[in-house]
Amino acid sequence: MVPLRIAFSDWASGSSPTVERIFRLLSLHREVVRADFATADLLIYSDFGERHWDFKGLKVYVTGENMLPDFEQCDLAYTPVELAGDPRAVRFPYYAQVLPELGSLIRPANYDARPLLDRAEFACFVASNPRGPDRNRFFRALHRRRPLVSAGRHFNTTNKPLADKMSFLRSFRFNLAFENTSSPGYVTEKLVEPLLAGTIPIYWGAPDVGREFNPGCMINVSNFATEAAAIEHILAVDADPQARLALLSTPPFRDNREPTCLSDDYLINPLLALLDAGIKPSARHYRHRTLREHAYASPLQQRLASLCCRLDGMLWKMGVR
Repeated sequence: MVPLRIAFSDWASGSSPTVERIFRLLSLHREVVRADFATADLLIYSDFGERHWDFKGLKVYVTGENMLPDFEQCDLAYTPVELAGDPRAVRFPYYAQVLPELGSLIRPANYDARPLLDRAEFACFVASNPRGPDRNRFFRALHRRRPLVSAGRHFNTTNKPLADKMSFLRSFRFNLAFENTSSPGYVTEKLVEPLLAGTIPIYWGAPDVGREFNPGCMINVSNFATEAAAIEHILAVDADPQARLALLSTPPFRDNREPTCLSDDYLINPLLALLDAGIKPSARHYRHRTLREHAYASPLQQRLASLCCRLDGMLWKMGVR
């Protein structure tokens, strides 16, 4: 049997746990080898480059970014955003890509959250990307009421690089866990990391986050009429150990079961179906894409939001709090 020849391109660091996972799962069903563009039958690509434009065979797009599928550029897409009724679009949220590497959020029957109540530090923030206007605004508002410890490059208060995010999170009762942008399905490590660390997430992002995660395991800022109301609630919960214990004791996943999108079959079956269908590559019509482009009304709004966020970060470094 002739092996399936697979090429990979346009990944942020040349490879990723998702790349390795896909290759491993395919190898359980097919004889597969890594190949270059000239000889590959299948290309699996992501957002960080446009080298994939040169590939002529079947193409699979995989991203954890807040991006829509573009079926003029690929034949199958794994993205956080779900397109109902289109089997070529597979919802694959970023948390599902990283969680197998981080650990499990399933709570054992004897789970006891009481030891987590003794943490001395109030709340932390870790972000290096300044381009999050809602996140920036809420951070500043909460920080004025009660200071947060910010260990990322953005809004840093520690004056040193962060060595280990998970260890850092375990010192705090709360973590400001805002996504860069808000779209259905776009749930990232920003939510799962504090949950794994036993830290209460102060979340903002996917409007359907309750589809797979228990609303009772987080404080969802979107549920409040105003920013001020959300902050008052956070401070009230911090002053109430029983309220914090209820949040910490709630299993992160609904029914305390891993969502389907975490399973190996969920990931590999659409790709196997594509290969088995004998589909010929579709006609390609390429255009330049920018990350999170559909989350903004226009390219101009996206550029202005990015500029304002960068200025906000510069003002912080100048001491404007």
